Amino acid sequence: MTKRRALSALARNIPALKTPPHKKAPPLAGDLPAPFLSGAHGTVSVKNGQYTFNFLNSPRRFTLPVDWHREDLNTGTRLWKLNLHYFDYLHQLENADFEALVSDWIAQNRPFKPGYWLDSWNSYAMSIRLVAWMGEYQRRQAHLGYAFAERMIASIAEQARFLQANLEEDIGGNHLIKNIRALYWCGRFFAGETGCKATRTANRLLARELDRQILPDGFHFELSPAYHCQVLADLLDCWRLMAPGSLRAKLESKLVLMAQIASDFTHPDGLISLFNDGGLHMTVSCGALKDAYETLLGPWPQALSGSQYRAAGFFLKRTSKLFLAYDAGRLGPDGLPAHAHGDVFSFELSLGQQRMIVDTGVFEYNAGARRAHSRATVAHNTLTLDDHDQGEFWSAFRLGRRPGVIVNSACITAGNWMVDARHDGYAHLDGSPVHRRVITISDDETISIQDAIAGGRGQRAVARLLLHPSVEIVRDDRDHILLRSGEARLRLEAESARVSVVERPWWPDFGCEVMTRQLVLDYGTAPGEWSFQLHLETAASHSNTS
Repeated sequence: MTKRRALSALARNIPALKTPPHKKAPPLAGDLPAPFLSGAHGTVSVKNGQYTFNFLNSPRRFTLPVDWHREDLNTGTRLWKLNLHYFDYLHQLENADFEALVSDWIAQNRPFKPGYWLDSWNSYAMSIRLVAWMGEYQRRQAHLGYAFAERMIASIAEQARFLQANLEEDIGGNHLIKNIRALYWCGRFFAGETGCKATRTANRLLARELDRQILPDGFHFELSPAYHCQVLADLLDCWRLMAPGSLRAKLESKLVLMAQIASDFTHPDGLISLFNDGGLHMTVSCGALKDAYETLLGPWPQALSGSQYRAAGFFLKRTSKLFLAYDAGRLGPDGLPAHAHGDVFSFELSLGQQRMIVDTGVFEYNAGARRAHSRATVAHNTLTLDDHDQGEFWSAFRLGRRPGVIVNSACITAGNWMVDARHDGYAHLDGSPVHRRVITISDDETISIQDAIAGGRGQRAVARLLLHPSVEIVRDDRDHILLRSGEARLRLEAESARVSVVERPWWPDFGCEVMTRQLVLDYGTAPGEWSFQLHLETAASHSNTS
């Protein structure tokens, strides 16, 4: 922060820092890299000189010159503003509009202005923008005006130098992977020492980060399936751009593991799981990932019928009738819990191609009620005591106290699926309660969940199930709860709990809110043991309830 403020103060007294660069750009390589897996962050259209940008399901209109720092973008919509500065929507524009927009950004956005690191010269945004600009230059170079092309290349070179001086090693995680990808692009885009320096830096960082960020089972260590897919896409691009050698071979071995996870965590509807931060359409689609992987490395791995990722703490079951993903792992890496939620022992469930029990998802990253709820344990399909969180969440991305999670035993086979685990996220409460959950799936595909609280002193124990908005709730003739959506039928038996229904939001994507229902299973008070079952049923067996 001190460095940023000092540079901002210095820039006020150095006129050259306020204007676009005029120095001759370094030479370009002879074989420029082509665009790859781009354009996942939003849309842009142009009509009658008006640019309409749609990010996070929220459209806004601008005219040239664009007010890149318009006041309404600075309060409560910081992520939207970042998307505007990503520029990975450029492939949707005609050449004239492309030139106009890029020229306008270069003219108006100089480094070292107050707050420059928050958006226009944010290293994460810059990494995405650099790749977008270099890819579009390669695609359009034969149709660009000479003066514009020179100005664009000079800006790319300036941004590349800035990025190398401001890598996100303090943040790490998926941000640093984005930086590395951009550096590999610069290494292939520029000839001579400029390109070589970028490649050397990328190689040094990737060699260090592969073992740090990719767990032994192949999961990205931030434990978000959506971010896992984003990192997989970025690393596939790195592999494509790298020179052959031992580092590339090591990366390839990681990519094979990561692809299996992406395949396993894809629901039957073709979209990714929502555990922790993410969205159904936040990153490159599973189909696009599959196509890119097969182009580079060979056949995409088939989803497994039963899989366990012990390092990450995830356990999955897939049959012709159901898909269940279960989280029995830590909230995230201790040094980077920004995208973690209070979801230990939560699960997602699809029947056929229909999601039935869903994760709450994320509406936004701005600190506030929605962000707090998306991370809270009451928003997830697990158990709370007096509605406390499993970890100490604060601000938008902070986490203090966090639970320790121990898997007592797990059996994931074709004929037997069971996970027995416990966590101590409530041990700070009176009586030091510890939550143990045993989840099993029987041969008839009945899902049984046994919850036990050892210790505690009278805290109210409540389990919750968030339903997909399409799911109807019906009481059958035995006063059991029937959940149905189309042909999918799921019967809940919870004899040891009083079941009620409340309205809750579902956030399948950023900026998208759909109201749905959450089943609240009031067990009683701790200590104690309780259970409930979810039975798959056919539509015919419940025709009398229609």
